[in-house]
Amino acid sequence: MPPSDPSQRVGTRLAAAALALVAFALNLNTNVLGALLPFLPAAWTEAGGGKLLLAAAAVGSAFGALAAGPLAARRGRRATLLGGLSVFVVTSALHAVAPAFEWFLALRLVSGFAVGLAYATASALVAELWPYAHRGRAMSTFTAAMFLAIPLGLPAAVALARADVWVGIFVVQAAVGGLGLWFALRAVPRTAPIERVGGGFAVVVVPGVAAALAATMLHVGSFFVTVQLASVWLDEQGLVAKEQQLWLWVGLGVVSVLGSAVLGPLSDRVGKRNFVLLTSIVLVASFAVMARGPAVEVLAGCGVLLAATAAARTGPLQALVSNLVPSDRYAAVMGLRGFAMQAGVALFALAAAPIAAEFEFRGVLILAAACQFGSYVAIRFGVRERR
Repeated sequence: MPPSDPSQRVGTRLAAAALALVAFALNLNTNVLGALLPFLPAAWTEAGGGKLLLAAAAVGSAFGALAAGPLAARRGRRATLLGGLSVFVVTSALHAVAPAFEWFLALRLVSGFAVGLAYATASALVAELWPYAHRGRAMSTFTAAMFLAIPLGLPAAVALARADVWVGIFVVQAAVGGLGLWFALRAVPRTAPIERVGGGFAVVVVPGVAAALAATMLHVGSFFVTVQLASVWLDEQGLVAKEQQLWLWVGLGVVSVLGSAVLGPLSDRVGKRNFVLLTSIVLVASFAVMARGPAVEVLAGCGVLLAATAAARTGPLQALVSNLVPSDRYAAVMGLRGFAMQAGVALFALAAAPIAAEFEFRGVLILAAACQFGSYVAIRFGVRERR
């Protein structure tokens, strides 16, 4: 008799490890460029060029995620994952030899597309391989590997840049992506193209999906942009100078990895929906406390709690979203989830700009707390957990 717990099956464990490595490689592309901006050629970052480079990867990722469902329906999830990874490896390597800004910008766009496509498909494969009873742990391990790109990738990128070889991190990225591609080829099982043709946006009308996507958009957008703006605020307030913030973010990255790997699996015991609701309350409270301008020690504690809780929430919410649809629509719903994440970042950034100008960072924190509460409401009243 095969073991009831799929984590004890060697084949499933190898596939999970391969997909985790893929998540790590893909998130390197998402996180390292921000740290590299001070080291890029001045002509590339002046007049808004740096923001354009950052936006290109996000836009590419959004549309790559949308392509996951249709491509998986035609080629199968495994083949779509391998195709996206292949493009990712090639474009990552080409970053190192881009002759001009326009070429580098195009590579950011295409590599972002590959990231969105491969990440959504890898998420669908995790859902396909693991039964819902164990999917909170599986998704949490997957996202912990993704968060690991922060504490490992950022210092590596800065170290290479300070050695005057800033393009070296993209060679490393290509190598890790190539290893993930090789591992996925060997470990992820071949399956028929079970993704439903024409799934795409049709999954939005499935009960609970629209609410879950709204919750994802509110959560990711408010958290990600607030963290980005916190970097400027910490510098302006004299709390942590910008040039000294690297190890702060590395430390919080480690906390995120531990939060996802240690706390996320608890969702299988208490229920994914219950876990998401509980962590949403913690996030609302943490942002609200920070908005009151507490002592530095309390502020630091809230930062650690936010990093651990937001990371712990990611995998269970992903598992919850996957179970709202039939198994032949996993790639479609994960693609829409990826698109919602990027849309949330863009929308919150637009909303936060005038609020920050009027009420400074405190206003952004209050807005973030409101968005996290909105995410709670969307799950509480719009999503029911299927057993």
